[in-house]
This record gives sequence, C-alpha cells and structure tokens, in this order.
Amino acid sequence: MSVAPKQVGDYLAICQLRSKYSRLIDNEHWEEFAELFTEDTTVVYPRDTLDNRQGVYEYVRDRVEYEYSMHTVQMPEIEINGNSATGKWYMLVFYIAPDHSQGYVMGSYEDEYRRMDGEWKIDQMVANVAHDTGGYHTQW
Repeated sequence: MSVAPKQVGDYLAICQLRSKYSRLIDNEHWEEFAELFTEDTTVVYPRDTLDNRQGVYEYVRDRVEYEYSMHTVQMPEIEINGNSATGKWYMLVFYIAPDHSQGYVMGSYEDEYRRMDGEWKIDQMVANVAHDTGGYHTQW
C-alpha cells in the first residue's frame, strides 16, 4: 500500500476521523460521536448491528459506559479511491468498567469511508474484539 502525494490530505483526514472516534467515545460525547458516521451507516459491534446514525447514537448513549477508558488505534492500512476509502486498524482499549473491574481489549476495526460535502465519514464499520481480559465488551 502506498499513498499518492495528492491523497496525503485524505489519508490524514481519515486518520483524524479514526482518532476522533476514540477520543469522543472515551469522553462520552455521544452527539459529536454520532456525527462521525454517515446517515445510512452500518456498524457491527460484537453483539449488535446498527443500521443508521441515529441507531449508533442511541446505542452508545444507552449502553456504553466506562469509569475510564482509553481507546487507541494503530497501524492503519488505508486505501483511497476518489470519494470512498477503506481502512483496517488494530485497536487496543484500556478500561475501568462501572463496577470497577478493569481490563483491556485487543482487536481490529474494518472500515469503509465516504466523503460527503468535503468531509470524510464512517460509512461502514466492523469492530472485531479478539480478546477482552475483563469480558466487559462481550456484555453489550
């Protein structure tokens, strides 16, 4: 994979989008978080599939709760094709759950992005949880 010089701005914008996802979920800013997705997004979490932006918002607002969390993403593989792109990322999440149990998650994200009105959005996302030491993410 290589990024053409004219695609560097898009590559960086997609990296920032993915970073924002992590920061907003950690800070529980659910309305801003939902705005990262297209209106007709599809999001697949380990136990649920969400079919639109409103569904994403309601899901995180009602079900995602941490005492503390730090979502990180690493090693992006991004392919850009005009106004669409795909991305694969490793994820590592450290967390303290509301019951004060602690753990970390190892896994990956597989994304499809769409540029809308000059801004990149997550169009489809699959969150793959390979290992959760505390089991918290398997409860959702």
